[in-house]
Amino acid sequence: MYYNKSLSAERNARINKLIRLVLEAHARGGVINKTTLKNAGLGSPATLGRELALIGDEGEQIITYDRHQLTFRMNKDWKKSRHITADSMRNYTTLAILKSLLNQYQNTPVYDKIIEYIESLTEMPISDFSRIAVPPRPEYSKADQAKFSRILDYMNRNCKIQFIYKGKYDKERKNRIVHPYQLLLEDGTCYLYGYDEERQDVRMFVIRRMEQIRFVGKTFDLPADFEFSVRHGFSRFGAYTFKEPVKYKIEFYREVQVWVRENRWADDQVIEEKENKTVLTFTSSQDDRILAWILSCGADARPVAPKDFVQRWKDKIADMAKLVSK
Repeated sequence: MYYNKSLSAERNARINKLIRLVLEAHARGGVINKTTLKNAGLGSPATLGRELALIGDEGEQIITYDRHQLTFRMNKDWKKSRHITADSMRNYTTLAILKSLLNQYQNTPVYDKIIEYIESLTEMPISDFSRIAVPPRPEYSKADQAKFSRILDYMNRNCKIQFIYKGKYDKERKNRIVHPYQLLLEDGTCYLYGYDEERQDVRMFVIRRMEQIRFVGKTFDLPADFEFSVRHGFSRFGAYTFKEPVKYKIEFYREVQVWVRENRWADDQVIEEKENKTVLTFTSSQDDRILAWILSCGADARPVAPKDFVQRWKDKIADMAKLVSK
C-alpha cells in the first residue's frame, strides 16, 4: 500500500499499520483518535508524531485530522499520493487462497496472528477481501481453544502429555501418554498428531475428545520425520491415518471420470483409460477417508484392490441396502 524507498523497512511497515488502523476504523464505522493511536503499539509519542507529520495534512495528505471531532480519517484523495502503490497482491487466485486460509483458522488461538500476517503480505486490510469469497466451511469450536493453547505450549517445549481419551473404535475411556508432534486443522476439527507410548506408534487424536490434559514431567526428543506430511502426505485425503500404506486400485465411470483425471490424489498415482472406465492406482494409509470418498461417488466408483478394502466397501453397501429396504 504505502512504500517510500527513502524510508527504512521499519518505518514503511509502521506507516502501513497506521493507515490500516484508520481504514479499518472507517470500514466498521468506528473512530481513531490520538488516544487510540497512542495505544496501538506504533512507538513513542515522538515516533508517532513524526509519521503523522509525514503522511498528515502538512505532509503527503494521506491521513487528515478533524479538529472538530478530534479524530483521524483518510483524506478523500489519499490514493493519489505518490507513495501509495497499487496493491501488490490483487491477484484473485492469491486472494482466494488467503481468504480460505483465514477461514480455516477462525475460532483458533492463531486466528489474530493469521490476520496480521495476511495483511502484511497483501498490504491491505482484511475488510478489502469482501469481494473475494470462499464457500463456508465447518467452523472450529471455541471450546477447543483452551485445549489447543495448552497443547501448543507443551508441544513447543517437547513435553510429554497425559490425557483421558475415547477413540472412534474404543469401548471405554483410556489414559494416554503421548509425544505431541503436530496440531492439524481440517474442516472444523482440531487434531493432535503424535506418538502414543501404549500403542508404540503415531496416532491422531481429536482435541475435542481429550480430557484432563497435563504435563507428565518428562520431555522427548523430536524425530526428524515428525511431520504428518512426511509420513502420510503421499496421498491427499486429509488429516487421517489408518494403517501401514497399501496399494489401492479403483475404477471410475461416467461423469466422475473427468473429475478423477483432473486432480492429483497421491504422489505415485497412475491413471489408465480403459474402454468406458478410468482406473486409478495409488498408495495410501488413509483407508476410512478413501472408503468415504468412493461411497460418495455412488455407482460411479468400484474398488478393485486391496481385497480387504473391497470387502469393507461391499459390507457398507449391504448395510445401506438394508436401510433402503426398511
